[in-house]
Amino acid sequence: MRVSETFRSLQGEGPSSGAPATFVRLQGCAVGCRWCDTRYTWDAARGREVPLPSLLDELDSLGPRDLLVITGGEPLQVRGFDELLDSTCGTWPRVEVETSGVGGPTLSRPNLFWNWSPKLPTVTPLWEETWAHSHEWMAEPRAIAKIVVGEGDDSEAVRLARSLPKDRVWLMPEGVTEEALKKRAVALAELCKREGWRMSPRLQVWLWGARRGV
Repeated sequence: MRVSETFRSLQGEGPSSGAPATFVRLQGCAVGCRWCDTRYTWDAARGREVPLPSLLDELDSLGPRDLLVITGGEPLQVRGFDELLDSTCGTWPRVEVETSGVGGPTLSRPNLFWNWSPKLPTVTPLWEETWAHSHEWMAEPRAIAKIVVGEGDDSEAVRLARSLPKDRVWLMPEGVTEEALKKRAVALAELCKREGWRMSPRLQVWLWGARRGV
């Protein structure tokens, strides 16, 4: 499969935020979010081609086998993703996948957790495709909805998130600077308090800024 990068860091977003984790960022994404901060992953021809056994060895070499985060790009659009998922679920105690949800969950395991991040209408022309499988995502007991909300998107976020079970919804502020994240987070905190939703940080931006390998 094509890989953009592998690294060791802390999970910065979602239910496991703050946990030490090994990351594999896959190469290729056709969703095209306007605020995407990993555009270097869009072109499926870039990155490097890595055989699955070599990739598994590489991930093992980065540190403890505790939490593996598979991200992108868009993992559901990367050739070999299902094989990677099946292999790592057999050896890692916890695997998390970050996805926009352009398809439904491809595997269900007791140690597999999905951070489904459907997009709002202003973010991408493909936003409806990321919501099309919402029933499948909510039928998977270890999936949550992590919705990135930018300036001016609050009303649409509320409209769409209200269609989901409230205890599965996480709102995350959009931004690549500490100042922008705090401003957005303060507004989203009020929505979360009112609606009974959770808030996801972007811990990696707060700690290291918007750069690769974190």
